[in-house]
Formats: sequence, C-alpha cells, structure tokens
Amino acid sequence: MNSKSTVKLSWVWISFLILLSFSSLAEEGRKHIAPELLPNSLLLSWQVSKPSLGKFGQCAAAFDSKTDDSKMAFACSIYVKLTAVAERKAIQHCDEQREARRIKAPCQLVR
Repeated sequence: MNSKSTVKLSWVWISFLILLSFSSLAEEGRKHIAPELLPNSLLLSWQVSKPSLGKFGQCAAAFDSKTDDSKMAFACSIYVKLTAVAERKAIQHCDEQREARRIKAPCQLVR
C-alpha cells in the first residue's frame, strides 16, 4: 500500500467515525417515553390519537406537572410516508407548544 492509499483510507475511517458519532447523538437526543408514564390527560390524548397514527405516525409529549394541563405539551404527526419524518414533525410541534407554555422538560416520543 502506498502513502496516498493509506491517507485516503485514513480519511475514510475518520469520516465514518465522525458520521457515526453524529448519528448516535441524534438518536440520543430523541428520548422515548412509555405511554404508561404519561400523565392521565396525555395518556387519554395518546389513546385517542393512536388509531389514527397508522404505520408511520408518531406522537411526542413533554410535561413539568402530572396534574396541571398548562404544563403539558402533546403533538402527533400522521399522514406521513416515513417514520423519521413523523418523529421529526411530532417533536417539532411538541417543542413549539413546550416553548409557548414554558415547559422545561424536553419533548419525548411516545412508544
């Protein structure tokens, strides 16, 4: 192997490792919450929305209180063709509600 090949191979490996670290950070940022851990009002919203989710739909929730509805955010994304798009949109809509209601807890995908 000559030095040009070695350098090229090294750059390929470095690039691969960088991309791998970014993908793991992206997954890490998308925490999940089990429906059973949601406050009652969010659990009811999830149960109502669940039949409409279809194959790809996703819901996200955030809450600072288990009793004060003004400290809860909930959003679903349906009618999409990819799960990743549904996840991104549900988190985005949930984050908009979260910011408007000044909720400190992050939005999490309901699974």
